[in-house]
Amino acid sequence: MTNAEILNYMLVRYDVVTSSGAPGYEDADLSLFFNKAQKVFIKSLYNENGNPARIGAEENEKRSKDLSELKDHSVISTFTTGDHGAVSYFVELPVNFWLTLKEECSITYNNICNVSVTERVPVKPIKEDYYNANIKNPYKKPYSEQLWRLDRERTNTALVLSSTNLKRHELIVFNGATPINYRVSYYRRPKQVDLTNINDYCELDPMNHEKIADIAVELMMQTTGRPEFQTKSFENKQIIE
Repeated sequence: MTNAEILNYMLVRYDVVTSSGAPGYEDADLSLFFNKAQKVFIKSLYNENGNPARIGAEENEKRSKDLSELKDHSVISTFTTGDHGAVSYFVELPVNFWLTLKEECSITYNNICNVSVTERVPVKPIKEDYYNANIKNPYKKPYSEQLWRLDRERTNTALVLSSTNLKRHELIVFNGATPINYRVSYYRRPKQVDLTNINDYCELDPMNHEKIADIAVELMMQTTGRPEFQTKSFENKQIIE
């Protein structure tokens, strides 16, 4: 759909579901709602608990293609000492990083024969409570076939996110292991769309534009503040499911 078609669709749909009785919105407002709807749409596909079919973003071809325009990959080889002792390392993420798809890390260590080994191993995302519960458990803590990863704050929390103040992951390895490079496949943040600019565009597959516009209309109805339209919003909830 072109931007003009998206704008027209949103206005018509909004009038239909509210019987032309709801407060109006300017075109700039429609762009704001559409951009918010993009994120709702993406997260509903990314998280298998966020959609009724419980199918994750990569679990069938259609869902994978729905978000393929946002896929990116980075290999990072700069590490700094982490907060979780001598076996943890901070790694700064790409500036356009948003949601993780897959992550691996190449490491070197000496095996039981005291021979230096270099391997690429999978990385498991964990939470702090999992770390605290299992870091001393020899059967669960990181080893030569799996490392851990914690989400961490950006480099300087007093400053906004930027190319010099990036989000970070913290890798938890095992004694004797040294990371060489960290490989992460991810979804980058979708570009913001100005629906009033004929030269701008939504980078997601055009087959999803109408679905995103439907979600945007749902969000518009939810913000009216009038009970009758919030009721209609509930009644029309199927448009985003």
